[in-house]
Amino acid sequence: MIADGTRQAKASSSSRPTKPLKRGKACMNCRFLKIKCDGVKPICGPCELHPRDDECEYADGPARSRTKVLEETVSRLEARLLELEKPDGSTPSVTLHHPYGEYAARRASKSPPQLSIPDPVPVFHGISPFSPTSTTSSLPSGRHWQSFSMLEANAELTGSSGSSTTHHNPLPPPNTTYLGIEEPPMPTLHASLDNFLPHAQQFGFFLHIPSFYSSALLAFPLGHPSRPTAGLLHAVHLFGVHFSQPEGAHSQESNLLARAVQNVATDLVGSHPNRIIHTLQAEILLAYYFLRTGSLLAAKHRTGAAISLALGCGLHKIRSVNLTARSTIAIVHDQPAPLPLPTSQIEEAERINGFWAVFMLHKFITVALEAPSHVCGALEAPGMQIDTPWPFDMDNFTEGMLHADLQGNSTVRVFLNAHTADIQPGDPPMVLANKAAILFHRAAHLTGQWSPQMSPRDRMAYDAAARSVNLLIESFRANLMPIHTYETHHASIRTILLTHALIDAASIKLHWIFSYAYPASKEVCLNAARNMVNYGDLNLHEIGHINPMMGNLWMTACHVLIDEISRVRQTKASWPEAGGGEDELMESYRNGLKAMSLFSQDNVLMRHQLTKVQDAFEAI
Repeated sequence: MIADGTRQAKASSSSRPTKPLKRGKACMNCRFLKIKCDGVKPICGPCELHPRDDECEYADGPARSRTKVLEETVSRLEARLLELEKPDGSTPSVTLHHPYGEYAARRASKSPPQLSIPDPVPVFHGISPFSPTSTTSSLPSGRHWQSFSMLEANAELTGSSGSSTTHHNPLPPPNTTYLGIEEPPMPTLHASLDNFLPHAQQFGFFLHIPSFYSSALLAFPLGHPSRPTAGLLHAVHLFGVHFSQPEGAHSQESNLLARAVQNVATDLVGSHPNRIIHTLQAEILLAYYFLRTGSLLAAKHRTGAAISLALGCGLHKIRSVNLTARSTIAIVHDQPAPLPLPTSQIEEAERINGFWAVFMLHKFITVALEAPSHVCGALEAPGMQIDTPWPFDMDNFTEGMLHADLQGNSTVRVFLNAHTADIQPGDPPMVLANKAAILFHRAAHLTGQWSPQMSPRDRMAYDAAARSVNLLIESFRANLMPIHTYETHHASIRTILLTHALIDAASIKLHWIFSYAYPASKEVCLNAARNMVNYGDLNLHEIGHINPMMGNLWMTACHVLIDEISRVRQTKASWPEAGGGEDELMESYRNGLKAMSLFSQDNVLMRHQLTKVQDAFEAI
């Protein structure tokens, strides 16, 4: 068999046409292997006897061979490498030029010099259109507003407009050139601090304000360890400019936003002693800024970053009674490095308040921007236990308020498992606001879990959980001081207003899905909606800037009122003698509309929510 195969191979080779081999006519494969080639085309003898993955190629073929292309590519790269190594001794293969150089030169001759900072990438304005869930998840599941079309995906969400509702310190004119350098002049920064800090707590500011204020104005360069980090300083300055609303401030906002985002991204890798806590604060501020300006995806991104940072540093385990290892935040010289211990009680209180600022932001974002069935999150994950004590009143904090025996153990779980809401007469406003946010979030979560197709066992579990939350809501409301007992200029009036709105919205969230079947649930919703839009003698014009979540809460109340107005009108059309109560409902609805209109002037998100409310009313 072997002999026969040999004879066949010889016969096959003898039958091939013979052609004298010419120098340079060998195929590429034979030349590479340095073997004799008979030059027969299209496939030479050696390539036919020993087939290869590479086709038999000739340099003088009709098209450039793959080998030839590779050789030319290598030559071109070598030439380019020579240009880079010796730029003065070679002629560049490609010469670049500025395509708009002449236009820029002509424009420069007619206008003032341009700022050195480039235009920010247009990712900060309109970074995310309103998602379908963001416009419906916070609404009652009524009859009228579910059919409305959502904001189109290509809708542009612009920045704030209109005038502010409060008086502010004037900022420099719009042609100021400080945006091209690292930070603004000290007088400008001073004005921004005065504009923002009175409202700072509504946007998650948890640092000790007197200490922050004095350190921000120190005569040291940006990034100095005695001053706040660059990212935090620019985030605060961004809010100050945002609140001031001078003529032409939008370009200043865009540049400051770009600089704040850039610095927040790099502060953690620096050497600032407070880089972790200050970066956490900056992330929270940016999340509220994006929420306020309608960039919802960016707000969710910043919230996620703040949650990761807080949990990664172990801020949810401060003063825990459970023995846990300190969280590792870095590896230095092959050794785990934890978050440094606080150097003072004020610093420790800032960390405690920092966690609760992240906690409240997380509650707001998940309820406002997620579908009811998805109202959960990292802070409600199985096995997550929060031991950090409740926050402190940083406006009146002094050394010695953190007692040595103060410890925490399952702080949120203990609150939710109590028979009545644990409210003490001396509780700081931020403690009340966080507890109200917990109940609001819990009610929204239960609403998303309910289904008419629930099994009897699941229904029993749901009923037990709903009754427990409802009891906490009612006891919380009973122990909460009424809004009319506070003056408009009270330091915590905005937080008190938010707390009342949250607890009323929690009742609506819990009862609305049953309001069509049970008159008692409908009455609970109507009373809560009236409470949210009727403030007695409180002058909202003097309140100042409020938490962006208030728009979501007012929208919920207005939709409850609109639904009842629709029902009353339908009843009156069928039985004229039975209809009544529309005037009182309309007055409450107009109060809610006035509040949203007042605060939507410089709040893109609330302006969108106001439009949705008006559309719902026009549809009935």
